[in-house]
Amino acid sequence: MMKNLVFLYAGNNPTHAFDDVFSGKSAFNRCLEWTRKIPDCGGVIILSSTENEDKIKCALAEANINDFKIILREKWLCRDLIVTMSAEVASAKAENAVYTDSNRPFLDESLTEEVLACHEKYIAEYTFADGYPLGFAPEVIHSGTLNILSTFATETHRNAADVKVSSECIFNLLKTDINSFEIESVIAPKDYRMSRFDFSCGTKRNLLACKNLYEKALEKNVAFTAAELSDLALGCAQIQQTLPAFYNVQVSRNCASIPMYSPYPEAYKKKYGVLPLEAENAGEGGMSLEKFNGLVSQIADFSEDAVIGLSAFGEPLLEKNIVAYAESVLQNRNLSLLIETDGTHVTADLASRLAEISGKYGPRNNGEKNIIWIVSIDAVSEAMYSSLVEYGSFEKAVSSVGILAKCFPGSVYPQFTRMNENEPELESFYRYWHDKNSPSSGNLIIQKYDDCCKTLPSRKPADLAPLERFPCWHIKRDMTILSDGSVPLCRQYLLDSSIGNVFDEGIEKIWKKTLATVNEHIAGNYSEKCRKCDDYYTFSF
Repeated sequence: MMKNLVFLYAGNNPTHAFDDVFSGKSAFNRCLEWTRKIPDCGGVIILSSTENEDKIKCALAEANINDFKIILREKWLCRDLIVTMSAEVASAKAENAVYTDSNRPFLDESLTEEVLACHEKYIAEYTFADGYPLGFAPEVIHSGTLNILSTFATETHRNAADVKVSSECIFNLLKTDINSFEIESVIAPKDYRMSRFDFSCGTKRNLLACKNLYEKALEKNVAFTAAELSDLALGCAQIQQTLPAFYNVQVSRNCASIPMYSPYPEAYKKKYGVLPLEAENAGEGGMSLEKFNGLVSQIADFSEDAVIGLSAFGEPLLEKNIVAYAESVLQNRNLSLLIETDGTHVTADLASRLAEISGKYGPRNNGEKNIIWIVSIDAVSEAMYSSLVEYGSFEKAVSSVGILAKCFPGSVYPQFTRMNENEPELESFYRYWHDKNSPSSGNLIIQKYDDCCKTLPSRKPADLAPLERFPCWHIKRDMTILSDGSVPLCRQYLLDSSIGNVFDEGIEKIWKKTLATVNEHIAGNYSEKCRKCDDYYTFSF
């Protein structure tokens, strides 16, 4: 019996798996080399999109390799992946499937052997490496388990398999009946999961991290093993901070309501002498559509894929031409849109027009939804809401969720910012909105209270901060852009400072200025403001 049949997944579109950035080789090339070292290998099958076929054949020809089987589909779902692997393993009479994405340049030969040995020793049905960053080891699935999962995917758990192929999709299918399987893992010497590293080359962001890791390993003469590469990455800012994943853009300076947990109104009043209410500012101070269009082009060129949020420190729906702003983002299929609103200006007509634009440009290539909605509600009673929010409308906030959900099913999230004041209504809020029959179909967000580096009074009912401080996620992955193009180091700086202007200097130049702060954080040196921050561990996209 052929013991191990190896599967390389090459169905991601777009992908940077074929970029020759590793001393003239691509991640795909390095992955091919890894397959040659797998013990008891009975064959290698590449599961590819039709879009990648020519690139794969070219890479195989250049390497003078002709013993690979290629299976093509226009697009792959988890169901297709499972069913195909099950059929191929059965046809080859192999015992196990060894599965990995083909965009991983650092697959560790020794760790792979350890995973396979563990799988065999404990007669496991599924074995993986736990605690390591993504990209160092394959998953190993027994042939019988694949047969069971194939039934899950086509019959008993079809919904769980009706998803795009991802790094978690096989395990997520297993989890539908996890107690039925013998699962084993090879544990990393330390837990790297909090670092959220992904050493694959599916995106430009991850490609850059891999490229920088490769070059740094050569420079420092570090062995290309999972543990040593992971330790190297922990101390390197250029690997941790690559490209922004989330841009929070202020298209409107004004607010329709003023919640007590927002530091922005007082910061605005301090700078301009009035509160940021439309009645006081006559709709002034927003970012023009022309400038926004240019900004979106910069983002698409620099980050390639990202989520663009509207609006940092303002109510985006106060912008009368918000549909055009949305279209500017959505016409690029690598970008998604996040709209945070208090719900007071949501109408059925607006939702319908935005849904039409969303449908026009099709699904996203970045794995996110076209438009994500967050509606701040923060209460279950009008009395509580009124005590927390000035100038708002509880009725409009609640009803806006249903209006939006009709046009954006599964993409609307009522939000509760958890504070001492509204803590008594937290459970009721959760129970109501978490119900699948609620207007949001079960979606909701419980948001931690942020005192904005002690700018606001302490109101948090629970301390959720990690026991040990680590470098700020927001500085590594986010960029806040104000309506005039100025960029604070992070949103905690509000309107107090700027490290540059995107319209004058460009995103790339400004982004490089934040690297010094990441280096300081890695070294354990935090500025006075950073030391006061209680939001560094939260994660946007």
